[in-house]
Amino acid sequence: MYKRILGLSVVLLSGCSTLSSDDDFKDAINEVTRKSNYISIEAKDITPVENRSVGANALRNRSQLTANYAITAEAPPESYLAVELSYFKSSYEYSSVVFNDIETEIIPYSPSTESCSEHCTSTQYFTFPIDNEEIVSSAKTGLTYVVKTQNDLSKLSFTIPAGYFQAVLNEKTLQLEYAPSVIQQPVAEVKVESKDSKPVEMSKYWFDEATAAEQEQFTEWAFANRKSISTQLKSDSKSVEMLSYWYEKASTEDRAQILTWLLNK
Repeated sequence: MYKRILGLSVVLLSGCSTLSSDDDFKDAINEVTRKSNYISIEAKDITPVENRSVGANALRNRSQLTANYAITAEAPPESYLAVELSYFKSSYEYSSVVFNDIETEIIPYSPSTESCSEHCTSTQYFTFPIDNEEIVSSAKTGLTYVVKTQNDLSKLSFTIPAGYFQAVLNEKTLQLEYAPSVIQQPVAEVKVESKDSKPVEMSKYWFDEATAAEQEQFTEWAFANRKSISTQLKSDSKSVEMLSYWYEKASTEDRAQILTWLLNK
């Protein structure tokens, strides 16, 4: 059974030291995990430079890259950036990210939180995919991304320097020297892949990231709550938290698909 790759990796927020944009990035890699068909390189989280000439100002941004590289003919999961973004509380949340003229919806990996003292702040936790070719170009020029609200009411712009991405590419080169050779893909093989809904896709992902005990805990809870959510699944585990989050978001049909998948595991 798969071990946790990321801490979510996407728990950038795992306590590893945070890099600054003027770091030399000699120690930028947090963890490398080898799966059966790919290598996952998790960089440490970084505080990017905020471009204050664009829109509003953020209170905090911690970004983290996880890059996945194939070692067999089977395609690996998408590489992605995970972000923890805090700002003064308002009536909106950020819903998409733009870089290199490409706009994509952000994917929450944990529910947004709020805190109040003298002022109230909101924090969003999300990811967005980044193509491995984009990592290569970002290692030359850096990466600037803009987070936006749905109606463009607010924008925030951040830049991650090139050295951060180059450190990941350097680690990739080192790791692939010791990876098994790529298996030749069968000729003329046609695969028809079904497209899972986001709750199904994320439930499968987080189940594979969970420990055996966490998987058993979630499975028992999911079957007990197959028609409607009558009890909350409580755990300090990020994997279990995200499993319950996506299962609760799933439709009745999605839940049936998740339960069928669990039975076949």
